[in-house]
Amino acid sequence: MPAIIVDGKLISFTIEGSHISCNGAGLDFHVIRQAPGRLVVKTGNSVREIFYSDSGSSIDLSGLNTSVTVEVLSDRELLLRSLDTGESARHRHSEIKAPMPGLVVSINVKNGDSLKRGGTLLILEAMKMENEIRTPSDVTVSEVLVQKGDIVEKDQVIVKLA
Repeated sequence: MPAIIVDGKLISFTIEGSHISCNGAGLDFHVIRQAPGRLVVKTGNSVREIFYSDSGSSIDLSGLNTSVTVEVLSDRELLLRSLDTGESARHRHSEIKAPMPGLVVSINVKNGDSLKRGGTLLILEAMKMENEIRTPSDVTVSEVLVQKGDIVEKDQVIVKLA
């Protein structure tokens, strides 16, 4: 499910036709007019003009005397963020589990290696796509539990961290 971050808060959403659901609350909308940097949207009996600018990894929205920056997260980014909640993540994550079933294509670490946050531990192939399994924080690898060519199941522990 896609997600956005608004003012530091994670919001899950779905869009089906002209209906959007955010964290369980639903809203019907209709785009009346669209121009570069500008949308006119009708919700219920209200018509709102929204100005936007895309700054790469986020979108700045303004209208109704307020402005907000929205960061759109892909499923992969959402998964990575769920693994990393800051400096304390190092103490909470003592093992890395396979996020999906797949084939271990390569292993980039050995026991005792130290990696910075986001360092690649191994490559897992799933559904003909290679997925980098990365560290949630600065870590030291205590034990690699898989070998190249192994088939792993979802949530199987693949690496233990010190």
